[in-house]
Amino acid sequence: MKFKLIFDDWRDKNHKSIYSTETGIELSLGDLHSGTTFDATIDLSPYDENLFKKARSEGIYPVFYAIEE
Repeated sequence: MKFKLIFDDWRDKNHKSIYSTETGIELSLGDLHSGTTFDATIDLSPYDENLFKKARSEGIYPVFYAIEE
């Protein structure tokens, strides 16, 4: 299933936004700033893909973050 990942915010370990701090501003100077969109693909079973699409049609959305492998 292809979709878009949209970068939301930089947060600290307490889940507090650091977006307007000196570190947050520095981190946001490149492509990783609020609203940046990336192409992505996830592999879902047909069942999970239907659940995902149903949730999206009801205005429910997942929140993703990325980590290095």
